Parts: sequence; structure tokens; C-alpha cells
Amino acid sequence: MKQKFIKKQKGITLVALVVTIVILLILVGITIMYTMGDNSIFKKAQEAKNKTEDAIKNEQEYMNSIDNMLNEHINGNTTKDETVADIVDKVQVNNKTVKDENGNKVVIPGGFKVVPDTNSNDVDYTYSGDKKPCVQDGIVIEDEDKNQFVWIPIGDIKNKDDTVTTITLGRYIFNTGSWDSTNQKYTGTGEETLVQSAQNYTKIVNLRPEGLSYDFQELVNSSNNISAKNLGDFVNKTNINGGYYLARYEISQGTDEKAKSQADKTAWVDIIQKDAAMIAREMYNNNYIESDLINSYSWDTAIVFIQKYSGNSNYAIRTAINTNKLNTGKSGDKVCNIHDMASNCREWSTEYSLRSENPCVYRGGRYSYASNYTSDRYSDTTIGKLDDFSFRSILYLK
Repeated sequence: MKQKFIKKQKGITLVALVVTIVILLILVGITIMYTMGDNSIFKKAQEAKNKTEDAIKNEQEYMNSIDNMLNEHINGNTTKDETVADIVDKVQVNNKTVKDENGNKVVIPGGFKVVPDTNSNDVDYTYSGDKKPCVQDGIVIEDEDKNQFVWIPIGDIKNKDDTVTTITLGRYIFNTGSWDSTNQKYTGTGEETLVQSAQNYTKIVNLRPEGLSYDFQELVNSSNNISAKNLGDFVNKTNINGGYYLARYEISQGTDEKAKSQADKTAWVDIIQKDAAMIAREMYNNNYIESDLINSYSWDTAIVFIQKYSGNSNYAIRTAINTNKLNTGKSGDKVCNIHDMASNCREWSTEYSLRSENPCVYRGGRYSYASNYTSDRYSDTTIGKLDDFSFRSILYLK
């Protein structure tokens, strides 16, 4: 009898297949973790590459600095920081911070250039003796429309004789003395007295000039006149940048009906304080500067600067040179490259008067009234406007 043998088939059982798949999935997970995760091989390789490149860059910079230092010692060459003189007549793309010949900071706004000292443009840089712009001169900048402004520096100003002059951004009164009707001038010295530092701009401080019976305030917000657009921003940016810009001329109206600060133009007059403030604010709207109507800090501090460096130590009590209204910059009243603060038209400001029903304040001298003077303060109604009421803008860096 033949015995039958059944051959067993060999194969993979279902359990073995499942186990194999699980193992494969684990291996895939581990592989993904080491190749794609935070501690992946690729990431660590990239980090190593970046570190190597940084090390090479640092080493190259170090070698360049050593090379420059050796060249300076061997050849006597020194690398000098860029100064205002180096960028004269060059339009800046962005706000540009430079120093003058004495190491004083100046910030040139984007879209502006420093105007050179030439015979044709009525700009004088005499402080250094070689026509290089110094802050003591009143550095003039100009935009593409020929609007011009003058840098008013604050803080510690370095002079060429190694002394330092400190100008505090603030509200001041000035010694006027009495009016000498015979000689048509004031008998005072013009010496300034700081009443309110801009560091305390949020406080309401009454300021009363000599000879007046009412007070003046610079308010953060006012319901009676138009206050500064953002007084805190003006103060903070001016302190950070070491200065601000004052329009070189009284404002005129361009053919585009916008405000202009240009020479030999008809001053924009017959305007109320509110409209003057709105127009000054809208003069510029860009990423580099803010524009506004003059405030008491900007007007008074400009006078202090002028008296320190123009050779006119009593400019605060200067009265108008002209007796008839003239075009901007034509009165002959020019100090530190700024025109007509004592002459031509009186100018609206954002300061506030406590005089009953006359909250709006104007500053400066005027052709039509002999006894008005540069630091003069007087007030009028919210609807007051005459043919000798004009205004002036300020700029501060963003």
C-alpha cells in the first residue's frame, strides 16, 4: 500500500504581514524624524553651513579691519565719517543723519538736499570760514519744489573753539525794556528767560511777557483755537534728532494752491488761525517728516538760537525794517539764513491766549506797526484776519 505524502505550502501568514508593516512604518517615522524634523540631518547640515558662512564673513570683516588699520598707519590715511559738507546739493532718498565740521548732528529729510553757499542762492555758511555748512550758520535744506527750511539745533552744540553752547527747547520770555519812541526801538537787552522746558510740555504753564496783563499757554489740546497737531510727537522727535526745521520764509500760496516756503513770493495773508494751521499741516504728508504751524516752543527756541550765533544778541526785540508789505525775503531782515521773523507780516501760531474772546496768538514784527517785535505775542479772535496776518511752517523728523 502506497503511503501518500502531502507537501506543505510555504508562505507569509497574516500576523507576520501586519508585524512587517508596523516595523516598516516605525522605520519610516524614524527616517522622517531624522531627515525632516527640528533635529533633522538636513537642518543640522544647513545650520552648520550657515555657521561656516558666518565665520568666514566675520573673519573677512576682521581681516579687512586689520588691513584698513595697517593702511592708516602705513599711509597716514584715516577713514572720516560723512559730514554735511559731503552731501551738499545731493537729494536724500531717506532721512540721512550726518554731522557738521564740529561734530554736531543734523538730519536731512528724504526728498531734500542741503543748499550750497553760492552767490546766486542767498545762503551764507560763514562759521567755518570755508563755506562748509555748520549748524551755527543755519543749515538750509530744499525740496524738489524749491521750498526751503532752516535747521534749528537744540541740546549741546559744539563750537569751533572747543566750547559748548546749550540750547533748550522751550518757551521763553525776553527782556524788552521800554519803548523808545524817538529812536523807534526797545531799550531792553533781549536776554532770554526759560519759562517752560519742552520736557514739561504736558503741564499747563502760564507765560506773561513784559508789559502785558494776560497770560499765554501752549496746550496739547484746545477747544478755542487750533493747537499743535501732535505736540508730544514734535517734542520727542526734536529731542531725539537734536533739532527741527523752521520755514525759511513766510508762507506763500503756490499755483497749486498749496503752501510754499520760497523767496520773493507774495506772503499768504488775510487768513484766520484755523485755516493757517490746517494748511501748514497739509504741506507735507510722507514717510520722512511731519509739518505743522509754528508753536511757541519752535518760535522762541529759534530766537534763542539766532541770538547765540547771528551776532544779534537782542534780535528778540528787533522791530520791522520795512514799512510797506514786501515779497518774502525782501525786507532785509535775515539772520542765520532765516528771513522776516522781525519784519514784514505777523505770523499765526498754535499758542493759546487767556485774553477774553481773543484765544488765537500771532508772533513777530510787522511792517504796519512799528512797536511789534520778533518775540512779541499778541492775540486776536478766531475769525481775525488782515492783510498783515501770515504764517510759517515747521518740520520735524519722523
